[in-house]
Amino acid sequence: MTDIASPVPRTPWRLWRSPYLWLATIHLLGDAIVVLTSGVLVLASVIVAILAWPLAYVGIPLTVGANRLVYAVAGWERARARITRGQDVPPLIPPPPAGSRVADARAALADLGLWRQFLYYVLLLPMAMVWIGAIFFAWSVPPVLIGLPLYYTRFAASQAQLGPFVIDTMTKASVAAVTGGVFLLVASPMVMRTASALDGRLARELLGRSETGALAERVTKLVESRQQVVDSVEAERRRMERDLHDGAQQRLVSLAMTLGRAKNRMGEGDPIVRGLIEEAHSEAMQAIAEIRDLTRGLHPPVLTDRGLDAAISAVAARSPVPVQVRVAVDPRPSLTVESIAYFVVTEALTNVAKHAEAAQAWVTVERIADYLRIEVRDDGKGGANAETGGGIRGLGDRVGGVDGLITLVSPRGRGTVLIAEVPCG
Repeated sequence: MTDIASPVPRTPWRLWRSPYLWLATIHLLGDAIVVLTSGVLVLASVIVAILAWPLAYVGIPLTVGANRLVYAVAGWERARARITRGQDVPPLIPPPPAGSRVADARAALADLGLWRQFLYYVLLLPMAMVWIGAIFFAWSVPPVLIGLPLYYTRFAASQAQLGPFVIDTMTKASVAAVTGGVFLLVASPMVMRTASALDGRLARELLGRSETGALAERVTKLVESRQQVVDSVEAERRRMERDLHDGAQQRLVSLAMTLGRAKNRMGEGDPIVRGLIEEAHSEAMQAIAEIRDLTRGLHPPVLTDRGLDAAISAVAARSPVPVQVRVAVDPRPSLTVESIAYFVVTEALTNVAKHAEAAQAWVTVERIADYLRIEVRDDGKGGANAETGGGIRGLGDRVGGVDGLITLVSPRGRGTVLIAEVPCG
């Protein structure tokens, strides 16, 4: 968020060459016009709405209308700051419709954003008067002093009175002229810059969200967009699984059946041709098995149809290491979370079978408040290390994509415990 136009020169001689100096002056002059137009409109609408509140049929629509008017007028003020000062003020968010006019009116009166913007116009009245004084002091007084040697003799008694100072000689008039010139060149730009910065701070504090609020909203949007990406990836996985299962796998099954019939009809024919058919049939059956394993890894139909309990039990039944399974996930999480949990369990059990040299494994999946906790434990040799990459690093990346956390405890000779916590709220 930009407080004032960027880059704003900090030295007077650079300010003189910058359009910001003149735009800031125009903006400060415009504050007086805003007070007399938009400010009066805002103050009058809010005060009338409050006074009419006891009259329900009049006060309720007036209150809702005043809230909308204040936000609209404040939007014009933010646009003016953006045009003349290059200041980007994130807008306040009005309360959403509550479903009834009475509820909307109550929400309007309780809306802190309404009162912050109302306070802006209340404070802008004295501030605008100060800015007019500063503009007069910065741009009118120095030229008067610079021209003093030319006309001070025309005043009564050939002298000019500047507060406690009396200008009655050319020397004194020349000193006043030099002082005015130095002030004009050095102090006037800094006065305008300071006044504009204070005016911009008032707009930022009362017409816009704080930096913390803006960053929080940005983080929320990023989290939502990331979740959409994760959901779309999981949906694509499910689509690929359906395409493989209903397309390529079915064609391979048909091919294997055709080759099987061809082999049976050949009888004791040419042994070379029969050998080729048997080899093709074996390759087709192996391809079917590989596609079946691939589709199980992507997103098995049983996971969608019957949930984690049935899907993980099926994985445990295929494991060469005996696995005890306990699943308690009520209510059922989203398909994305289920897919991640299934991926964690299948990958972890694959690692147990390949590397752990375990005699027994245990899988526990349970929902605790808004988190799904997945624990895979074995009694193998331990020594697993997530830092070396591989499957465990991939698990961490997959779980981290939804703000989940992976914990690995694997002392040598004492088995391995893998715990994944995935938010499912």
